[in-house]
Amino acid sequence: MSRRNLILSLIILFLLPPVAAFAQLDLKNSLPDLTAKYRATRKDTSAVKLALTISKFYMNNMGYSRQNIDSCNKYLTLATNISRALRYKKGIEDAELVNVALLLKQNKFNDAQKLATNATGALYCRLHIIIGKFFLEKDGEHNVDLDIADKSFLKAQKYADEQRMPMLSLTNRAHRYPLMLERKVNHKISDRFLANTINICREYHDKRTEAQLWYIKGSYDSTESQAILSMDKSIKAALIAKDTDIVIRAMKDKADFNLRQAKFDIAQKQLLEVLKIGWAAGYKNQQYTYDLLSAVQMARGNFETAMRYGLNAVQCADSTGTEIGINYIQFRLANICRDMGLKKESITWYQKCLDNTIKIDGRFPYFVFRELATSMIKEGKADQVLKNLTRAIKKYPPDETKIFFIPMIRADCYQALNKPQLAEKYYLQVIDAFEARNYKDSYYYLSYKNIAEFYIKQKQYNNAATYLQKILESKNTLLPITDLAIAHQLQFKVDSANGNYLSGIKHFEAAKAITDSIFNQVKLRQTEQLQLQFETAKRDHENMVLRNNNNLQRSALEKAGLSRKLISMVLIGSILVIGLMIYLYRAKQKSNNILKARQEEINNQNHQLNLLLHEKEWLMKEIHHRVKNNLQIISSLLNTQSSYLDNEEALTAIRDSQNRMQAISIVHQKLYQADDMATINLGIYIEELAYSIRDSFKAQQVVRFDFDIASIRLTTADTVPLGLILNEAITNSVKYAFTDWEQGVVAISMFETKEGQYQLNIQDNGIGLPVDFDINKCSSLGINLMMGLSEQLSGKFSIHSNNGTLITIVFHPSSI
Repeated sequence: MSRRNLILSLIILFLLPPVAAFAQLDLKNSLPDLTAKYRATRKDTSAVKLALTISKFYMNNMGYSRQNIDSCNKYLTLATNISRALRYKKGIEDAELVNVALLLKQNKFNDAQKLATNATGALYCRLHIIIGKFFLEKDGEHNVDLDIADKSFLKAQKYADEQRMPMLSLTNRAHRYPLMLERKVNHKISDRFLANTINICREYHDKRTEAQLWYIKGSYDSTESQAILSMDKSIKAALIAKDTDIVIRAMKDKADFNLRQAKFDIAQKQLLEVLKIGWAAGYKNQQYTYDLLSAVQMARGNFETAMRYGLNAVQCADSTGTEIGINYIQFRLANICRDMGLKKESITWYQKCLDNTIKIDGRFPYFVFRELATSMIKEGKADQVLKNLTRAIKKYPPDETKIFFIPMIRADCYQALNKPQLAEKYYLQVIDAFEARNYKDSYYYLSYKNIAEFYIKQKQYNNAATYLQKILESKNTLLPITDLAIAHQLQFKVDSANGNYLSGIKHFEAAKAITDSIFNQVKLRQTEQLQLQFETAKRDHENMVLRNNNNLQRSALEKAGLSRKLISMVLIGSILVIGLMIYLYRAKQKSNNILKARQEEINNQNHQLNLLLHEKEWLMKEIHHRVKNNLQIISSLLNTQSSYLDNEEALTAIRDSQNRMQAISIVHQKLYQADDMATINLGIYIEELAYSIRDSFKAQQVVRFDFDIASIRLTTADTVPLGLILNEAITNSVKYAFTDWEQGVVAISMFETKEGQYQLNIQDNGIGLPVDFDINKCSSLGINLMMGLSEQLSGKFSIHSNNGTLITIVFHPSSI
């Protein structure tokens, strides 16, 4: 088993729910908030994005029950249908990605593979990467799974290289790196591959992928110190990329490593910083950080603080609707209640954990069943425990992560049934399993404590001493502090039996110090409560004596006068109170009238402003509409004029002019059709413009476009010259680039090279530029126009041959 899988197994058993390095658990969203937003959203592209987010939430944050799968499918279908109705290509492709991931989780590999094989373009690569990731991250280390992952990554890599998709090629390399680690490739080869991939990331300024690579390396590093260094590099790159997800995961893993090394102060400080970052970023799924804080406090023996963090974790999960991992949080709460002596509450939490694990993961949690079995054994039900265990094994066959707990339960049962030979056999099985694993965690030391306790009951003190020594000599043990106290008590019994009374007294005092530190706060609180009750009773008694003495001193003659005086005082007091109430009522009424008048005035002003704003928006849309119509009229006039011309050069000039006007016309069309009249979605605009130009040349069947446009919105001032540049470049490609029309591909990509700077690439796979081409001597109107428009954008224009013609414009938008 690799170190990464060992860590994940330990997380399952002791710390956190199992989350693979790239299993994108949604940390930011809340299911109730998402569904409420979806209901209030119009059926547009925003609804598609919300529906896909909800579908992925059900897939990644919820269990694999039939109901959750159905909900995931429901929102996936909604996203697909809306995207098709809107002809929203990105929405359709994103839905396909979610669909394949869902099919894989349902073990429908053939269906997923078929969809991936039939896909084209960037979608082909992304679907094969998803399949590769799924089989790479499957539980266990089966070579068949790794072979499927390898084949899927190779298909994606080959396609990305052939189609010149450098960013997808880089993404694929990032996923091939953990595959090399899983296959235990020579570390020099894997380190060289990592270094080369990181250099490519830096070449493309892709800090997010670099952060992911360092995170993966940290998950596989052989020592905690190496892992922490890798996580620090991941955090540094993620901060530059502004990827809060990776920052939080890496910082949490660092805290986990420090907890294992018993560096509790450092771990707590790091986890509190994770909480701060998460809340500042609006993240709502903070339960795993709270749970790890609970583990830190539990290791310190601060059970009340651990309980508070554990309850915060449950509250976070409940409020966001997240099911994944809630069972392990409940398991920790059960352990805290057990160690605090709250038997009834601990059994309740253990039962919740068991039920939720079966519901969410479809697995039987043997480690939880062991805790419930311990309570049943104390009640004399060891036989019933063995019967329940046999039924559980038959219904839920155990895997390699359960091999420790089954013999533990059997050993405890046979010890209770007074069958020491069988008990010793199973206790030694547990020890052998942990020693073979060669990894020390809380259950490793717990197994030593259990067998030592068994040997002491059998009066085999020397055997017990061997295992107790291993526990007490370990400085970084993760054994719960209550079990550590028990270990000292057991050593006290061993020393006393062997006549080592001085050593025995030391261990007795150590055990007493731990138990006193744990329960001191509880005892103090109980003492303060008793003292408070005593003081209250004492004051009540004194007040009663005073009242009795006062009654004895009153005479019958004074009683009548006192009554009259009291009546007078009551009347005066009543009059004053009534007067004050009337005054306050009138003052409040006057204040309310003033506030009401001011509110009405504000509402009227707001209404007028809203009317003016609506009128302004309407006028702006009308202007853009009319500009678009006027451009269309001019285009139509040119088209009419072309029917009277026979000169091919004139016809070409008219068609080029029409295409240029179309580039500007689409800008105004997008502005009056959209809610945002200040900026334009560049991805949608470029796609529509490209297909419009292709249609004007009637080349639909011979020229194919490949788009890779980042999510960018530009103002009209930037979009118009950019659209005219695209018009000239695409027109030149369609007219002059291709001799083999069936192979015509125009790839258009746009991405951010650094903050505030973007690069537009227009690449075709045609014949390229003439050998003697010199841009400085070029008299082409199109190229001169592109150069002039690039200067208008304050950008840099370049054109050269690269397996075709590659045009590059690097520019700084005026505003985004």
